[in-house]
Amino acid sequence: MKRKRVLLTGATGLIGRQVTEPLTRLGYDVLPVSRRATGLRGHLIDDPEAVAESAHAEYLIHLAWHDGPDRMGAAENLDWVSASLRLLTAFKAAGGKRVVMVGSCAEYDWSGAGRMDEATALRPASVYGAAKAATGLAAIAGARALGLSLAWARVFFCYGPGEPRGRLFGDIIKGLQAGHTVDCTDGLQKRDFLHTEDVGGALAALLNSSVEGAVNIGSGQAVEVRDMIGTLARQMGREDLIRLGARPRPTNDPDLIEADVTRLTGEVGYTPRYDMESGIRAVLKTEGVST
Repeated sequence: MKRKRVLLTGATGLIGRQVTEPLTRLGYDVLPVSRRATGLRGHLIDDPEAVAESAHAEYLIHLAWHDGPDRMGAAENLDWVSASLRLLTAFKAAGGKRVVMVGSCAEYDWSGAGRMDEATALRPASVYGAAKAATGLAAIAGARALGLSLAWARVFFCYGPGEPRGRLFGDIIKGLQAGHTVDCTDGLQKRDFLHTEDVGGALAALLNSSVEGAVNIGSGQAVEVRDMIGTLARQMGREDLIRLGARPRPTNDPDLIEADVTRLTGEVGYTPRYDMESGIRAVLKTEGVST
């Protein structure tokens, strides 16, 4: 049986490196590229047309985007709106058929009840969220005009091995390993967390389906941030170093952000592998942290 060729952008990122294995299991040959070094002709941000033309792939998962501690407010987010839509058009011109592009729960209006399905109003409060929303709206409409099958994956809060400083797990693990106290907010806000391995599996399953339009990628069950922090610290044996309430919560920080995952579980047929306890244990094992 002929294997299917998929172009995976952002392949070395926190989520991207968890996508290749499930794609391979589903019968895809993965052509991984990162934001600037591709192994193909051209660079994603500067010449996405050359990348798409040289890939000759029928399938695309587009994860590449600006990253870093400043990502929510960085002007570089705007560059990726243009680059992503150019990549989409070039992918179709090169023979592409099916696309999963990756958005964010930051696109949604967070001032409502807190549980969000794909019809929840979009009202992003950051440059990152606005750039993702603009890209998603244009991509979904543009795919119909281009004759492409496209799903827009809105990823909620993820955690996983290899997190850099500036992210929740990266800061806590590195701080506790160094024997430092870690200042946190009260942690009473509830967030929908999903292990990056489950995010990768969900994206692969979504590509392999015929589901189109926006699809939430989350667990469907928000937990208090303090429970995530406490479980991580307890498994590392350093609960004594966590200072809950030592940092103020941001102004207008929502009490609840939770995904309605009816489309993911019902239409795509994907169920996450990890719960909170097993997911955190898996991260620490991968990081080589004794528990």
